[in-house]
Amino acid sequence: MSEGTQQFRSDAAIDALRARRSGHNFDANADLADETLEALVEDATYAPSSYNLQPWEFVAIQDDDRLDELVDIAYGQQHLKEAGTAILVAGHTDPKTADRVFEEWVEAGRFDAETGEEIKAQTVAGYESDRAGRDYAVRNASLAAQNLLLSAHARGLTATPMTGFDFEAAAEFVDLPADTVPVVLIAVGPSGGDEPERLPRRGVDEVLHRERR
Repeated sequence: MSEGTQQFRSDAAIDALRARRSGHNFDANADLADETLEALVEDATYAPSSYNLQPWEFVAIQDDDRLDELVDIAYGQQHLKEAGTAILVAGHTDPKTADRVFEEWVEAGRFDAETGEEIKAQTVAGYESDRAGRDYAVRNASLAAQNLLLSAHARGLTATPMTGFDFEAAAEFVDLPADTVPVVLIAVGPSGGDEPERLPRRGVDEVLHRERR
């Protein structure tokens, strides 16, 4: 079915994902309300994840002194301080939610108990290597981070993701456990005004390949 005849569930959703920007202009004199922070994280948790394991954590930093420290960890990116709120999105390298989640699958009638145990064992085994575990963390937490960015845009906020920071220092800074790794740092807060024009995007004819690359 072509786009001309496609029935969209929400034009607003399409508009939001096409209009979202990674902004750097924050209102340093305005604070992010607690209920808004919690709503952003709730929206992030609706992201898809492998077997619904939801292997993500969100650490919000809002204390002025700690934001100064975080700016140093992020190689001097002052917009973290100007935003007033930084959210470190982290991911589990170990599917440690598996017992709870697969029990929920069985309770919901999606699997019988025996099948649930078999699939859980296969899933857990699939992430035993360091590479697979890290991929699991990054892949799933990144999906949640994108949800958070879209939620911020829908709420009229400015948000920008960054991976330009010292990952080991960030993990220590927020006391992440050994089986949870930093994935992306997001500065979010009330907008300080217009942003520069969007830079060009690669066109569909350049990035879309059919059947083979």
